[in-house]
Amino acid sequence: MAGAPTNLLSRVRATLDQFHMLTPGESVLAAVSGGADSVCLLDVLVELGYAVEVAHFDHQTRGIESAEDSAFVETLARRYGVPMHCERRPIREEAEASPMSFEEYARGARYAFLLAVAQAQGCTAIATGHHADDQAETVLMRIVRGVSPSGLTGIPPVRMLDNVRVVRPLLGCSRDSIMSYLDQRDLPYRTDSSNTQTEYVRNRVRQELLPALERGYNPQVREALTRLADLQRAENEYVAEQARQFLASCYTNGQITRRAFSEAAVALQRRALAELAWQREVDCEFDRVESARLFIVDAPAGSSFDLGGGILLRNARDVTEIVGSVEPSDSRAVRLACPGETVAFGRRFVVSEREQAPPLPLREYCNQSRQVFDADAVGSELWVRLRRPGDRIVPLGMAGTRKLKDYFGDLGLPIGERDRLPLIVTEDTIVWIVGHAVSANAAVTAHTKRYIEIEVQDET
Repeated sequence: MAGAPTNLLSRVRATLDQFHMLTPGESVLAAVSGGADSVCLLDVLVELGYAVEVAHFDHQTRGIESAEDSAFVETLARRYGVPMHCERRPIREEAEASPMSFEEYARGARYAFLLAVAQAQGCTAIATGHHADDQAETVLMRIVRGVSPSGLTGIPPVRMLDNVRVVRPLLGCSRDSIMSYLDQRDLPYRTDSSNTQTEYVRNRVRQELLPALERGYNPQVREALTRLADLQRAENEYVAEQARQFLASCYTNGQITRRAFSEAAVALQRRALAELAWQREVDCEFDRVESARLFIVDAPAGSSFDLGGGILLRNARDVTEIVGSVEPSDSRAVRLACPGETVAFGRRFVVSEREQAPPLPLREYCNQSRQVFDADAVGSELWVRLRRPGDRIVPLGMAGTRKLKDYFGDLGLPIGERDRLPLIVTEDTIVWIVGHAVSANAAVTAHTKRYIEIEVQDET
């Protein structure tokens, strides 16, 4: 191999330093598909002296091509003298047996695999090959779809996955610079034929929309989009920190000092109220936050405002009191008849056993009130209850466990609704948040032999 090109290595070093991604000699798990980006990632990490291990996830979606990708990565790992970890699963079949889309299911399976390997091998970071063009595509897709300003931050350079950091060392490098690096280093790589299929939105953005914008509007549109993400990320972090500090200065003992609040910038007022609502598990849309802001600033003493989720704002002359709380959830757990019918929490739970899979793919057969589970995974005793402090779930299609509080926050569920949602549980595992998430620990897979179906009906 030729000597490593200094330009790309310099950019990677700058990215690593800027975002404090890795420490010298740190043990890193590199996600390597065999494509150009991941081969570049592996070579750079080895060149920079990190203790690298390779992880490859074979989706088994492209027949012999997928198998050849795996063999290529195994050869690559031997060439670099680094440990190799591989998992092969029929992801398309598994996705069809789940209520999720193929893309969602595949992404969740990949990250669950990466996290499991990293934790088992003692790797403190997972490195992926996302680069600047990926960032531009992501930001453009979000603009087209419509997002809040925080959504324009794009792909995060660093994020936590359970107790492991996920880092993107190539985020400052363009696709062209990566291809030039591989050419100069004479490094082979694989080409994924599915990257040309325009049924996927990202492929259409990459192959059609971005080139059209470059030709007709701005030849540097990719750079403009990545710069937008960088600017928005920095501003978002700054405003969030300022809001936390402002909140600490004007909010104590359940009271907001109205004068201090009113004298702050409007953006800070909004962000502080959103933070306060989040702390109390109240998910507020902009209109609600804005109404609350105007209430604190302008409403006379003695008036009140319902923030939602059982939280009430009440104005005095100098302060706004935050009063009210959610009534504690019913702490009962009711055992379900398996098979049979059970009435609890205003609903009827119908449990049936099946020796065969449903007649339709699960994503068509299942819905918010009906789900099918792996009978051997859930066992013979099922219960229904409402949420409790500290509840966690391993959502199908996501890596690691999630606190129900955080999961509900991501969904934007009002706190009152969260407290009324039935949970189907075993002795120690949440199997189903009715109407929402299914646990990966109970989900049907290609290897399921027995099935349990649960249908939830309103009791009238």
